[in-house]
Amino acid sequence: MDPLYSRIREASNPHTFKAWCFFEEIQQACGQFLGSDPSDRAIEDFHSVWWELYLARALCEAGITLATRKVRTHPEKGPDLLAEYPRVWVEAVMPKSGDGPDALSEPQPGQVFAVPIDDFVLRLRTAIAAKISKLKQYSDAGTISVGDAAVVAVSGGNLPFRFNEGPIPSIVRALLGVGSPILEINPKARKIVGRSVEHRDRVPKKSGSPVDTDPFLRDTSAHVSAVLYSSADCVNYPRKPGDDFVLVHNPKAVVPIARRWLPIGNEYWIDKASATLHSRS
Repeated sequence: MDPLYSRIREASNPHTFKAWCFFEEIQQACGQFLGSDPSDRAIEDFHSVWWELYLARALCEAGITLATRKVRTHPEKGPDLLAEYPRVWVEAVMPKSGDGPDALSEPQPGQVFAVPIDDFVLRLRTAIAAKISKLKQYSDAGTISVGDAAVVAVSGGNLPFRFNEGPIPSIVRALLGVGSPILEINPKARKIVGRSVEHRDRVPKKSGSPVDTDPFLRDTSAHVSAVLYSSADCVNYPRKPGDDFVLVHNPKAVVPIARRWLPIGNEYWIDKASATLHSRS
């Protein structure tokens, strides 16, 4: 049994009581959109099931119609969720902190620490790569039809430092080959005269080997329309589900999704004409 499930189920304090009540609420409202029985799967993998349910709840509240498993051609096959009008398949994943030298760990209380941005980006990049491959398998098998969009939905809810984001979100860094923002300053005039974003298409592992961070600038990821990211977990989530979402569009997508398809959270895209990064909230 998942230890987190046990703690939440016991509801021994106000935080876990709130978490269990919300879990029961979203399970009752959105369990019909998920494969198998969410209540059974949650016993062994609470975090992942919570993320699928929270994702479904947020999409529904945003006005996006989801197909129930009963009406899908293969109810127990394919990506986790299917949105309709237009058809958008959504494959969910919740990466863990990892093992070995590149693993993330919580900082020691009371000590000064630097946010390990590269390590965080690596955790996201690894999870995204696996799901990009999985969606390709679904496309090749015909589960995802020609003309259907596909989205990878990544939760950072299991990762340390997820609430320590900078001006450029880590999920954007993991997909579009960008780094930190750059300001050009005229020292004589004491004015900002230019703004841009650092080009950074790889980050190093502790071993020194590089990992690319520009999959959305490569044709091999063209079958993926966008990546959606959330920092929420079963205790820390916004009052309006989905307000924490970040949607990153794939400029190479064969089947792109329209901007504002997801009317909540933040959205990032590259303007093809000027090759510049844009966002809206």
